[in-house]
Amino acid sequence: MTSSGKTRVLILGGGYVGLYTAWGLQKQLGNVPLDITVLEPNPYMTYQPLLPEVAGGHVLSSDVAVNLRRTLKKCHVLRGELASLDCEARTAEALLMGGKRETLTYDHVVFALGAITRVFPTPGLEEHAVGFKTIEEADYVRNTMLNNVALAAATSDPEVRRRALTFVFIGGGYTGVEAMAELHDLSKTAIKDYPELEEKDLTWVLVEALDRVAQEVGPELSEWTLQRLRERGIDVRLKTTMKSCEDSVVELSDGDKLPSGLIVWTAGVTPNPVLDKTNVPRGPKGHVNANTRMQVIREDESVVEGTWAAGDNAQIPNLTEEKQPAYYPPNAQNAVRQAKLLARNIAAAVRGEEIREYRHKSLGALAEFGVGKGAANIRGLKLRGLPAWLAHRAYHGMALPTFNRKWRVITRWLTDAVAKPNVSSLAAVENPRRDFVEGLREQREQRERQDREKKQDG
Repeated sequence: MTSSGKTRVLILGGGYVGLYTAWGLQKQLGNVPLDITVLEPNPYMTYQPLLPEVAGGHVLSSDVAVNLRRTLKKCHVLRGELASLDCEARTAEALLMGGKRETLTYDHVVFALGAITRVFPTPGLEEHAVGFKTIEEADYVRNTMLNNVALAAATSDPEVRRRALTFVFIGGGYTGVEAMAELHDLSKTAIKDYPELEEKDLTWVLVEALDRVAQEVGPELSEWTLQRLRERGIDVRLKTTMKSCEDSVVELSDGDKLPSGLIVWTAGVTPNPVLDKTNVPRGPKGHVNANTRMQVIREDESVVEGTWAAGDNAQIPNLTEEKQPAYYPPNAQNAVRQAKLLARNIAAAVRGEEIREYRHKSLGALAEFGVGKGAANIRGLKLRGLPAWLAHRAYHGMALPTFNRKWRVITRWLTDAVAKPNVSSLAAVENPRRDFVEGLREQREQRERQDREKKQDG
């Protein structure tokens, strides 16, 4: 405890679990004396389910970024990364913004570090592909696609045009399908501004190692989604993998080679490697090992006192499934609910009260594939097309954290319904000093020319 008698709670990560756990603990401060610290490298939490809509231009990237300091006003929000942590000593070392190192001691710690994009040692992947898990990646993918359309219109070289207008997504889960569908629609809109181009010039390829896409919505809707994607002209390759993408040429396991203007990797996630800097007990796939109460446990199932975990970096048993062992999938639906219960459990533990198990029967899955298009399986009720899309927007409109964020996104949707889509590329923001530096160089060269001319005249 602190000198003031407050129990110290350290929350590692500011994503779903980090934000909602801290938020829940804030509400307990009137009943429980707590000192809450959140350690997170970014100043915001990203509402990831709407990243495809960011790429599609329906909402702004800032609309899905929840400011941590503004939301967690009664917490200490530290911008930095975890350098090390000892669960037995209950100490952590953080590398803060600016390079300062700080030792943090705690009574309770929450592992809410989330997951990162899972990758393989595929030749060319690091140099030429991009993920789709962050705001920055969603913006980059959108801008690159729009830039490539402009490049294709400006060139007379058919090979350059073909490469520029070939877009490949690796991974056919609902993230990949949603993002590709949104961008596919946007590309068809953007190409109308260029009389030199036609829709048939566009090549969209979705590569999936399994025998189905969007498997999260169930077999029947997965098959329906596959048919709709192919009807839209998207080339879906099932039971196929990418062998390499050196020089931005995607080589597939079926032998095809595709020179590509954009390669997006959406082939799953893996626990945050920052966990390697700790001695927290972990399961066979690298997740933090926890029980149904979200307490971290050792291999012998003994509890590591004061240590908790939830969300994508945790392995939480799912006792609602008939077939055991089973664990909750890494999705927002579980992360938010786990975090809310986790906040109550920590408060209960501090008060010496009983803590509860996390049990949640899935509500189903929602996926949107562009305006008016989607698939949803809600407690066995299967929706397709417009009804599924409306359900998707209704759910996320309610689920967005903070009233301010809900208002911004919903007003964007309303504006989007009556206004033409924005197809402007803002790729220049990725190199904001370019014009300034080029201006300096040109003026320096101009002065040098003038000096040489003066010398010649003299």
